[in-house]
Amino acid sequence: MEKNLLQQELERIRRHHEVADLIDTNFHRNGYRFPAEPIGEAMTRYLLSRSYDPDPRGAAEARRSICGYYARAGVAVSPERILLTASSSESYSLLFNNLAAPGDNILLPRPTYPLFEYLAGFSHVEVRYYDLDPSKDFKIDANSMLREIDSRTRFIVLISPNNPTGRIAGPKEIETVIEIAASRGIAVICDEVFSEFLYDGASLTRPMKISSDRKSDLLLFTLNGISKMFASPDLKLSWIVVGGPEREASAAVETLEVANDMFLNCNSFSQFLLPVLFDSGDEFRNHMVTGIDRGRRALLERLTPPQFRLSTPNGGIHATVELCGLPAGYDDERFAVELLRNRHVYVHPGYLYGIEKGTFIVVSFLREYRSLVPGLDGVASFMQELSRSASPSRSGGAQ
Repeated sequence: MEKNLLQQELERIRRHHEVADLIDTNFHRNGYRFPAEPIGEAMTRYLLSRSYDPDPRGAAEARRSICGYYARAGVAVSPERILLTASSSESYSLLFNNLAAPGDNILLPRPTYPLFEYLAGFSHVEVRYYDLDPSKDFKIDANSMLREIDSRTRFIVLISPNNPTGRIAGPKEIETVIEIAASRGIAVICDEVFSEFLYDGASLTRPMKISSDRKSDLLLFTLNGISKMFASPDLKLSWIVVGGPEREASAAVETLEVANDMFLNCNSFSQFLLPVLFDSGDEFRNHMVTGIDRGRRALLERLTPPQFRLSTPNGGIHATVELCGLPAGYDDERFAVELLRNRHVYVHPGYLYGIEKGTFIVVSFLREYRSLVPGLDGVASFMQELSRSASPSRSGGAQ
């Protein structure tokens, strides 16, 4: 794949300078690792009783521990409706490849994480978009969703907390999506991988609970995993929870089970370990969310009006920031490239996430605090410099 100008500049500058990477979302690289002791103790027990007895849905004890996780959130889930996978990307691929046909289409939110477009392409399904309105704090634009739906729409993808806006979908928005999808026989994929990253007292509205309470005919697939929840992307375990009417949900589980059985990618130790993570992970998770929230607050304190405009991210690890008052000739890519050259700070231009109107950048506040703050200060100082150059000179008035 050909590298764009920003990627080329990043490689060039890194050969000579340290770069403040404000889009680095690697938990381990930023100092978050699940404690070794419970993992080591579980490994010892696993090795002493080691055996291979694969289940295409995943180990029963692991699936029961997932049920316990949802029960604590007030949501009843059956272990028979859960399938374990190696990653959320694999979960998406299973759904796209087995419950849609080539030429069918899916609806993604815009802004959106670019990976989804590649996953859809590999599965030969068409990508369409519904808008998250930046003028309304990135609320779901239901009308844009309705405009894109046709007879070949198979999935509406709902990501909450959203990547890259950091916004949690509200109850009324979710109810509207459920009504639109159920009335047209379209399934919903709800991506909740950032569900544990909530700030300022925010709460997560779960589509599976609303759909269940309403006894909706909606076929709903909820995705999550341990990559973000327990800062353990290396352990490779995610899951799909299938919700909906008994007949349709059972048929979907059976189809996905057969496909999952072909590869059995989720390794046995991670499945053995999952109940341990749920039982011993609360303290670590709280510590992690507190640390990430510190970075979020630093972002809000440093990228302020009038040069910046953003809706406060109340979830996730990303923020989408609008740039205000740039000189003529600057777009989001030029800003990102010039920022990298002049301040050695790396951000993503908004167009990479499908933002077509306005001038936006995307940053992550996961970055380790001691690296995040100088990077944010670099963004702010560079923007101030550009704003001064865009303003009329005080000495340029009439003589």
